[in-house]
Amino acid sequence: MDAFFLRIFVFIAVIFMATPARAQQRPDVMVGVYEYSVVHFYHDGVETGFAHDLVERLNRIQGDFHFVTIETSSRRRYEDMATGKMDMLLLQNPDWNWAGRGVDFSTPIVWEHDILVARRDHVPGPGYFHDVLEHSIAGVLGYHYRFAGFMDDPRQLTRLLNISLLYNESEVLEAVIRDDAEVGVLSAGFMSRKFRQVADMGDRVAMGPRADNSYPLAAAISRRAPITVDRFNRYLDDLRAENQIAPLWSRWHRGVLP
Repeated sequence: MDAFFLRIFVFIAVIFMATPARAQQRPDVMVGVYEYSVVHFYHDGVETGFAHDLVERLNRIQGDFHFVTIETSSRRRYEDMATGKMDMLLLQNPDWNWAGRGVDFSTPIVWEHDILVARRDHVPGPGYFHDVLEHSIAGVLGYHYRFAGFMDDPRQLTRLLNISLLYNESEVLEAVIRDDAEVGVLSAGFMSRKFRQVADMGDRVAMGPRADNSYPLAAAISRRAPITVDRFNRYLDDLRAENQIAPLWSRWHRGVLP
């Protein structure tokens, strides 16, 4: 009989010890990322970039939620958000076809710039970049460009413009260097990576004298997400107060501007 009561006591004790652990478990917030600029990319086969560092700091600065990155693509992002596969997406701009999709945006986190790039031996001077539509263009499938009115339908784009839509920014740069396209549209962040990685990149390509577009980037957050925009903005404010966002972006981005 004593052994029976002892087993009951041990069972109840285990339940009570386990309950606080479950109560303290943080709900996951699935954070979508895709290859873009220095936000998310692969280095030696490993996922890295600003978004991953930001998520690490978000997990460190609070104890209410557990932010987890999940990879999507520029074309698949809308479906993944609609189906609930991800709760938010880093980093986005409201002009990128988000109207009517049940998302809200955080306060701006960083700024990015689209720049025009061409083979240096094809550029007689800065006037070469004056009207991008005069040239054959290489861009990324699913990206939104100011000169194209931010449309992302590949059939419309290829019908209206002399544009090739490729898988990622690396393919765009390669197309320009191979002379498959006269002008490539690339993020300043991506070019900052390439200038660090390739010693003679400045001898091979020229950049336009000004950004084709400059825009803020924020988090797109589903209205069904476990976290609200207001709560996420408070976490961003906490990170800004500790100066943990701007230096982080600068470390990845290195301020490459035309």
